[in-house]
Amino acid sequence: MDIMMNARGATPEEKHRGIAAATAVLDRAGMTAEDAASGSFAVERWDDMGFPPDQEPSEDEYAAAEVWWEASNAAIEACCEGWSEEKRMQVHGLQLLHDPETELTDRATALTRMREIVQAEDGQGETVDDRVFFLALAATAEVPDSSKAQELVSAVTVAHSSLSLARFHPEEPIEPKRQAVFDAIDALEAGSAPLN
Repeated sequence: MDIMMNARGATPEEKHRGIAAATAVLDRAGMTAEDAASGSFAVERWDDMGFPPDQEPSEDEYAAAEVWWEASNAAIEACCEGWSEEKRMQVHGLQLLHDPETELTDRATALTRMREIVQAEDGQGETVDDRVFFLALAATAEVPDSSKAQELVSAVTVAHSSLSLARFHPEEPIEPKRQAVFDAIDALEAGSAPLN
């Protein structure tokens, strides 16, 4: 699978239904998800640049973008069947899958892996390890309130950034930064706990 549903609050079965609908559209068009998404990204990039005439996407990119948008709409329709309009508004549709082991992990595994990454972090990085961000997203995937989930994910990633880049502030001890990430992960765990 090279795509996933970005559908907060959807059950695994609903997400699977959405992926199946999107895959049918892509198969019918004879196009890979990567090619279709690439066309969509080209059109969006052109929009972001203010539509410069000399950088307009090609006809092939427009055609690919249409396939991506059709696949995403089909995925949303199939995944969100019977949902209220308010709940449906939080669904973003299809997303390319870059690291399935991280992006599709279950909540318990995501929490464990985040803690392992933080424990092993030496603070000598030039960049932040984005696995923590994707694991935090995976751990909060079932939180129905998107703003609450965003707060939890942001707290973890901000704290982790400070730890990862500790080498740029050698006068500050690293262990309080590590503990701040653990505290943020604990808060994420508590805030993302399934309701019984």
